[in-house]
Amino acid sequence: MVIRTSRLERITNLVLALLDTPRPISLREIGVAVAGYPSEPGALRQAFERDKRTLREGGIPVAVERVDGDEQVGYRILPEHYYLPDLGLDPAEEQALAFAVAAVRIEGGVGRDVLAKLGSPGLADLPPVAVLPSLPALGVLQQAVRSRSVVSFGYRERRRAVEPYGLLFRSGAWYLVGRDRSAGDGGSLRTFRVDRIEDAPQPGDPDDFVLPEDFDAAAELRLAPWAAGRTPSSHPQEAASGAGAATGGDGLDSEAEDTEAREVVVDVDVREARAALSLAGPDSLEQRRDDGSVRLRFRVGDETAFVAWALGCGDAVEVVEPKDLRGRVVGALEAAS
Repeated sequence: MVIRTSRLERITNLVLALLDTPRPISLREIGVAVAGYPSEPGALRQAFERDKRTLREGGIPVAVERVDGDEQVGYRILPEHYYLPDLGLDPAEEQALAFAVAAVRIEGGVGRDVLAKLGSPGLADLPPVAVLPSLPALGVLQQAVRSRSVVSFGYRERRRAVEPYGLLFRSGAWYLVGRDRSAGDGGSLRTFRVDRIEDAPQPGDPDDFVLPEDFDAAAELRLAPWAAGRTPSSHPQEAASGAGAATGGDGLDSEAEDTEAREVVVDVDVREARAALSLAGPDSLEQRRDDGSVRLRFRVGDETAFVAWALGCGDAVEVVEPKDLRGRVVGALEAAS
């Protein structure tokens, strides 16, 4: 996202105004306090909503609260939701964390303010080792995770209402892990690729769900999108909902393809070997070669999701067996070329 200098200054002043207030302030007050906003009410509303969306997409939570008066609602940024809390780190730990933030950054420069708060602003000028992609939905989803707000969005042509448990970056993509309330009675645990969310996520009220005490988002993300089954969860809520069936690590539903699980053999070169082995599990390893490639054997319950995964890996994955599934993947690759 590219923001013109004049608008960037306005957004910066908006953040300062919303932070430096003991009470929520109305849109009319914002128009007076923040330079750069148009005076006409309709244009003011349009410009403010655009700026508010930019802040939320950047992970800055703008609270909307009821106020007395004609406008009925006011806005502010709660300091406890914005400022980095005291982490209780000693100087060596602060420096280590600062180097980690400098080495891995979100696309667009996010992280510089964190470095400044850690007392290491000079590290912001160091070239990062890795830059993670930034997506419009990330800010809203991050805030929903923090505030325990159910978030709704379109995914695979269905409307979802999801309790967001965690966000993770894995194999070049951002993933949201949470309970999809719209998936059958009681909901079911799902993993959604953030870049495949079809519209702007809409958060609900805060504190609308309780995160299971023993939930491990990273462990849930290891589940392959084509898995034939999974170990029953220890979460009572999940066991009651029947989410122990295959759920699809890509946000696919267990009912997406009603086929019997079949054994699949794939050769994976060194580029994707580690990620594929993590998805399929250690028991899938049949052969590890000197060049770093592997042969994996595992069972697939959702062949549509498996084909999508294989296509995403490109020429790093070759399906060996079964022959009809190999032909399906080859055909899809040829059609895409």
